[in-house]
Amino acid sequence: MSSVQPPLITASTPTASARSCGTCTMCCKVYRIDDLAKLAGKWCPHCAIAQGCKIYDDRPQQCRAFDCVWIQDEAMAPDWKPEISKIVFSVYPATRFIYGQVDPGSPFAWQKEPYLSGLKAWSERLLQERRHLLIFVGSNATLIMPTGPVPIGPMSPADGFVIRETFTAKGKDYVATRVASGR
Repeated sequence: MSSVQPPLITASTPTASARSCGTCTMCCKVYRIDDLAKLAGKWCPHCAIAQGCKIYDDRPQQCRAFDCVWIQDEAMAPDWKPEISKIVFSVYPATRFIYGQVDPGSPFAWQKEPYLSGLKAWSERLLQERRHLLIFVGSNATLIMPTGPVPIGPMSPADGFVIRETFTAKGKDYVATRVASGR
């Protein structure tokens, strides 16, 4: 599998929540599932779209351990459910950064309202915790800052990035540069 494709980022243990996936199967499309040799951005062959997993009892551990942020955070509005927003959010374990993987069939979904305004507000709260919010469309990453999106370009979840604060005639802005993993 290409290291540029986003893996399914799993929690160490599934969280207890009153929410359920219901008809949402977006994670079955956007993530790479190594145990099934399933590529990111393609529907899993075991997914009954809008119904669930056809091998639920025998699904890989990678899938069993995954709960998206919408499932975990009951305060997230219903419009942010991945089947509606077309964005699946997860927490990257090493940094606790929030990664949003966008459905490649709706690559601009994150730029629409109420999502873009919500992402900028979320990034402002995360910055107070020294955390960041990244949006991935395929392997192309965009850092979301309170001032707006900052393109990074092709990036694997293992890569890092450097942020520079800049000041222009319009005010404060940011520039982000990818740092390849292993450096």
